[in-house]
Amino acid sequence: MGHVVWTYEDTLKALPNGDSFWLSDCSCRKEAGSGCKKGMRVCLGFSPEATSTPDNRGQIGRKQVEDLFAFSQAENLVPRPWVTYDGKVTAVCFCCPCCCTYILGKSENAAGPKIESTVIEACTDCGTCEPVCYFGARKIVDGKLEILRDKCFGCGLCVPACPTEAIRMATR
Repeated sequence: MGHVVWTYEDTLKALPNGDSFWLSDCSCRKEAGSGCKKGMRVCLGFSPEATSTPDNRGQIGRKQVEDLFAFSQAENLVPRPWVTYDGKVTAVCFCCPCCCTYILGKSENAAGPKIESTVIEACTDCGTCEPVCYFGARKIVDGKLEILRDKCFGCGLCVPACPTEAIRMATR
């Protein structure tokens, strides 16, 4: 199956029990150079060989995983678990819009099981959801929000960005 865009909530549920994880540098950010300010060591593996690169790989505990999730959410990084064909999650990349080959459209990307659902009547067209929608599903045009659901990959970054709580994630 490969990398799939998921919400933070679903990604957290997929974490295995235990206290042994591995963290390595992001291969996309390494390839892009030093321009990204979203952190280099953001590829989480559930086994040593599951991280995207052996560069700067090291074992971490559950507390450091919780810290990584908090950092990634604060930086509006997209959680992209690696899902095997039998549905097992083995790793998670936390992707940025400036380096990730999948978000930039240089590599094929897979939409997740969730999709945005906006209560239009509750939306104030403030536009706070637009900059965190790296896939272009939310646009302010002539002062009004336009939603292009076919472009929604299901990351859910728009949900906490909305001050009126007009957005939720629904099953595709």
